[in-house]
Amino acid sequence: MLPFDEAAQQRLIDLTEDKAAEGSTMRADEIQAFMLALLSGPDEVPAHVWLPEVLGDQSDAFSEQEVQEIQDLVLRLTADLRQSLEAGELPDLLLYEEEDELPDFYTWCNAYLYALDVVETDWFEAVDDENFEDLFYPVMALGGVYDAHEGGEAVLNLTDKELTLLEGELPHVLLDIYRYWQAIIHKPQTVRREGEKTGRNDPCPCGSGKKYKACCGKTA
Repeated sequence: MLPFDEAAQQRLIDLTEDKAAEGSTMRADEIQAFMLALLSGPDEVPAHVWLPEVLGDQSDAFSEQEVQEIQDLVLRLTADLRQSLEAGELPDLLLYEEEDELPDFYTWCNAYLYALDVVETDWFEAVDDENFEDLFYPVMALGGVYDAHEGGEAVLNLTDKELTLLEGELPHVLLDIYRYWQAIIHKPQTVRREGEKTGRNDPCPCGSGKKYKACCGKTA
């Protein structure tokens, strides 16, 4: 598979940006965040699930060729992200600029969090670990989860300095989330013996009539 280089990134931007402005098609930065979350967790999410989410309500506005090209580019992007994470490298975040020319962490983090609604596994229920929830704090804070909503007050009022610190932590947190799930996915499973254990002086289960210790138990 070809690498996801600058030319590929620009092509993905060109294919999605106008449609994103018109509807719910994801921008390239949102696609990166969304796919990074999907590959970090325990669920295998096939293209027929994630591609409609990427295309959004503008899917009919793309030609078949464009849809295929977007799918191929996203697969290349995901492969590069996976390779970086497996190597222990911090993800290089694709961040758009807001009107004030500051990096748009809010949109990026929202796309990452949206992926958690798409997968079958409820990450927080599955691990039931406060440390895991704490690990998510920068993603949720930068994604506006603690901001004021209609009819309510902000849970947190973060200063610019605090937000800047969280922005610097974000790539490290994303790598840690990936590592957290990898440790769970690859945790050795305990093999449990089925049935009662045969005692050394019991009759050998092979039917020889000998005691277990004098028969099959010699090699056990």
